[in-house]
Amino acid sequence: MKLSCSYDSAPKRPSCNTSYIRDMFGIDFESGPNVIARDVEIDYRPGRIVLFTGPSGSGKSSLLRAAAGQLPRAVRMGDSFDDRRAIIDTLGPDVRQTARCLSICGLSEAMGLLRSAGELSDGQRYRYALARCLAGEAKTIIADEWCATLDEVTAKVISYNVRRLADSRGVGFLLAGTREDLIDDLRPDVIVRCRGAGAVDVQSLADQRPRGPVSFRDDLEIREGKVSDWRYFAKWHYRGRGLGPVRRVNLLQHGDRKVGICIFGFGSLANAHRNRLFGLGGKMSSAKARIINRNFASVARLVLEPRYRGAGIGGWFLRVACEGAPWPWIELISEMSNLVPFYRSAGFVMAGRSGRKPAIAPKQGPGRGFWGKSNWTDATYAQYKKRTRHSRPAYCIRDNR
Repeated sequence: MKLSCSYDSAPKRPSCNTSYIRDMFGIDFESGPNVIARDVEIDYRPGRIVLFTGPSGSGKSSLLRAAAGQLPRAVRMGDSFDDRRAIIDTLGPDVRQTARCLSICGLSEAMGLLRSAGELSDGQRYRYALARCLAGEAKTIIADEWCATLDEVTAKVISYNVRRLADSRGVGFLLAGTREDLIDDLRPDVIVRCRGAGAVDVQSLADQRPRGPVSFRDDLEIREGKVSDWRYFAKWHYRGRGLGPVRRVNLLQHGDRKVGICIFGFGSLANAHRNRLFGLGGKMSSAKARIINRNFASVARLVLEPRYRGAGIGGWFLRVACEGAPWPWIELISEMSNLVPFYRSAGFVMAGRSGRKPAIAPKQGPGRGFWGKSNWTDATYAQYKKRTRHSRPAYCIRDNR
């Protein structure tokens, strides 16, 4: 791709006002064009990222427009949406495909999928704009003022995610902005630095930047937490109101800020997938229950602050939390695993999906068994069945020995 860009300094239509300004500052009406760049060659193709950078007024946006003009099928990434529908309704008729597209862009919060674009935060709108481009099967995405209005964490996470999308999906990006603090996460293949007065430097970095974690991951710390820490994260989880019995809590911190939580609890004694895999089927007994509780724990909750989603932090956090847990086997039952295979990076494998729920509650009334008191009734179980009638969560297991 060869780029040239210039514009005339003379006004389109001379007037008394323009003549006054020229006379005041001694500007000749016959002055030549203002050259931003002349025959600048850029090695671009889908799957690569080109970053135009430089101070304000240096011509980076003009060069970006010149590059976009040579790619008629490129899609410009905008953040202005006049659509009151929930975002899950806006990217096509296939709900699973839409949810998967939104999730890989960092919009994996179930309640967030039910909001309209106007109800999203600035960072979420950026992610949504990216998902709209991907849903339209864009081969090249163009964005000016890249992440200019976003805070540091959000900007770095989105930039890191763009690099992952370029590598995994072959989508190309032409971006312009002033924030060079994002280069380590964006890892552009080409950096075009506009110096002004026609001076442009092109730096090719293709295949010179090995892929690594998001730049601030070494600043993250995992420590032991408390059940009371869940109150802060509950608002970001669709089942945020209550917890069952808790066995262990891990917190993810970025400096003094809590940014993630992983809670381990007891798995269901009647889990058909586990009992089939490990030969624990048949009639339940107290002895068998003790064996299950001694050898198995379940990930009851895994939540990240929304700004940190989309950069592989969740899978890393889950893996490290499991490595520090004392149980030989860790279970994860998750509907989101059907859309985003984050469990793989944490060392889990999918062993099945839940089937239809039985017609009658497995334990009715306030009776007491070896697993403790139950509050199931026919009425509450009927409500639960209706609310989860489309749910088929995946059962994943990790060998933690």
